Amino acid sequence: MLGQTKFEFIFTVVIFAIIIFFAVSQINILFTAIITDSTTDIAKTISTPVINFLLKDEGEPPDWESDPLNAEWVGLATKPFVLSKQKVDELQNDCTLLNIYNLGEYNLIIYNKTHMILSCGYESLEIPKSIITKYVFVDNDVGNVTLKVW
Repeated sequence: MLGQTKFEFIFTVVIFAIIIFFAVSQINILFTAIITDSTTDIAKTISTPVINFLLKDEGEPPDWESDPLNAEWVGLATKPFVLSKQKVDELQNDCTLLNIYNLGEYNLIIYNKTHMILSCGYESLEIPKSIITKYVFVDNDVGNVTLKVW
């Protein structure tokens, strides 16, 4: 009888330890998911206003492409979602103009209907935290703009 009680006690302790281990591992998984969701939300919070600003505003001054060194901020639009090819070309020449937006690690790509006309930033092997694609007109061509943020 004493040997059987000892076996039941050991069996109960092992089962209890397995349950505690499982509960602790689930808590860890839950917090990892919450942290991932919050970094994704932060990236979206940063990238959404930036892409909207680039696609809806002319920048300051409105003709910043003629003197990019004096640009206070960069906007690519002549009208909302109608981009100036001259501004896009000037931004292609100097992507550091986007540093004012503090995007961190990003990739901005603009396509017209046939090919890529702008690529700023870099491509990462990691999955982006935020990807935003908007359709635009570049002068009179249909195109799209994609902003990825890591």
